[in-house]
Amino acid sequence: MVAWHALRAAGSSYCRHYRAALRQPFVLVLGQLSAFFAISLYVKFIEMRLTPDYDNVSVGSGQFGWHYLLFSHQEILLFGLLIAGAATTRRYAPRLRQLWLAGAWTLGFVALPFLSLVEVLGLGHFAMFLTPLGPEEVRLIGWSRHLISSGNILRLPAIACGVVLITVGYYGLPPALWLDRRRLASLAQPASLALFLSVAAFTALIPKPHVADALLIPHPIVWLVSGARPQQIWEHDRSTEVVPGCRSARHHLEPTERPRNIVIVLLESTRAASVALYNPSASAGRSLLALRDETVVFDQLYAPVPTSAHALFSILYGVYPYLGPFWMGSDRSVVADSMAQMFGRAGYATHLYVTADLNFDDMRSFATRGFERVRDPNDWPGQERYQLLEWGRDDRLLFEEIKRTLVEGDSRPRFLLAFTSNTHHPYPLTELLNESAKTPQEAYERLVAFELDLVVDLYQWMKQHGVADNTLLLVLGDHGEAFGEHPGNFGHAAFIYEENVHIPGFILHPRRLGLPQHIAQLGSQVDLRATITDILGMNNPEPTDGMSLLRSDPHRLIAHFTENGVSYFGVRDQRFSYIYTPHAGVDQLFDRRRDAGETTNLSDRFPTVTARYRTHLQRWEARHQLSLARVLR
Repeated sequence: MVAWHALRAAGSSYCRHYRAALRQPFVLVLGQLSAFFAISLYVKFIEMRLTPDYDNVSVGSGQFGWHYLLFSHQEILLFGLLIAGAATTRRYAPRLRQLWLAGAWTLGFVALPFLSLVEVLGLGHFAMFLTPLGPEEVRLIGWSRHLISSGNILRLPAIACGVVLITVGYYGLPPALWLDRRRLASLAQPASLALFLSVAAFTALIPKPHVADALLIPHPIVWLVSGARPQQIWEHDRSTEVVPGCRSARHHLEPTERPRNIVIVLLESTRAASVALYNPSASAGRSLLALRDETVVFDQLYAPVPTSAHALFSILYGVYPYLGPFWMGSDRSVVADSMAQMFGRAGYATHLYVTADLNFDDMRSFATRGFERVRDPNDWPGQERYQLLEWGRDDRLLFEEIKRTLVEGDSRPRFLLAFTSNTHHPYPLTELLNESAKTPQEAYERLVAFELDLVVDLYQWMKQHGVADNTLLLVLGDHGEAFGEHPGNFGHAAFIYEENVHIPGFILHPRRLGLPQHIAQLGSQVDLRATITDILGMNNPEPTDGMSLLRSDPHRLIAHFTENGVSYFGVRDQRFSYIYTPHAGVDQLFDRRRDAGETTNLSDRFPTVTARYRTHLQRWEARHQLSLARVLR
């Protein structure tokens, strides 16, 4: 009974103080701003712990505390400015008390909690890409269900803890309820404001610690509003820039057969190291080994950008992809002809089959041009018989549709592009095959094996139905997939190391079209258009960035970049890989002949070589701007 009375008295006191706080708009605003500041500092702390540079640094160390202060200068500055704004507003508020009260409640219980929730949920993006959520990524909000499951965002304890802090700090025990009113009011005194702004200015002027692989400085809300990236790395005179390599191509391989049909199978998130044709210890693709005499393997094929939309753009247009998301330019459109348009004019029936949603990354706007039949989960007849997974339908639907198309009664030759989806994270092994795996990588490898078995089954079916002899069946990955080979590198989009961009690429044909079993020429997805037209003996009417991989160029350089999180740009040749991080001005140089996994950075040891490759990258970037100006309007 005594406990009940004590509890009742505590509840009554809590409600009384809460009502009193609600009647004091200025104190309430100061308290809620304090909660906003505290949660912002919490988010910055978690960002530092997610960064490889600080995950093993003791929180109690002077180094961590000092760096934490330096990286928090925007949070301190924003808090000081908001307090100053509240103090200024208070001067003119007495005559409009009801409006001031309503504004305080809206700010304190709606606007600030919403902004804090954006910050906390943005930790999921930071965990994946080591940058705050920026304006370019806001367009993906409609795909939040996919992204949340893909990144296991809700399983991140820091996010759950942040949501609890928001609930308690803004609603359950807001600072205006438990902090002394005078202490809160002192925040708006000129001396306090001067202190905040002085600390912010001091920490802003001090050089920040070197963190190449993460953006720790920006306040998440500030970055969300103004964090757009520049459209080029360097300012330079483009008129004199050239890209070495393509002009010296020679030693042309001549196919002995010109196939009638073209079938391209693009495999989602499939890296070369997981395929037995490239890695003898890989479990996936073992059935391909029995077809070695019918396989042409491109040993060094790379994705320019480790994302699906950029892969489609590179393949269809033969041009290095656009910078940033395609949707960022609302008035942007493609004026060059895609491969589908080229083959359509040549009398081909053109088909695009994708088991994922083509609206993702705005792929539909450029990928469907020239295809007379387009199928994706939005309008695929009969798809209900196949399971809908996180990123698309069961890929068995795709391969059955390819078979139906190849034998349907259309007398025209066919150009068919098919794009799988089932190997995308979160690797739905249980849902798709009713199997379990101990680790995500084990599930991934099993799904890659499943997809390659579907490819082999398709090829065997083509041989049985007399289709294989007159069909160019080209199979390749859209990008790689990482499992921690480099710190913080998981998934595919955040980095451009070997595991992110080295992809399988091979042709299946009963007589290999008269080509050798292996083609060692260094190549990129931008080369596939030129390679296909070369095999068919056709002219490619559009200027492209690629070259036919049936030619040999030992001095060839290819480029990569990613802007999913921290921006990285790089070039590679037969021996070296060079990666440049613009925001930090950091160079990485790897000798793949001695270091196939790109783990030992040689840039400091060989500054002259590093400078040479940086010049190569500058030249490529200039040429890239010119190519995009020709293709996009």
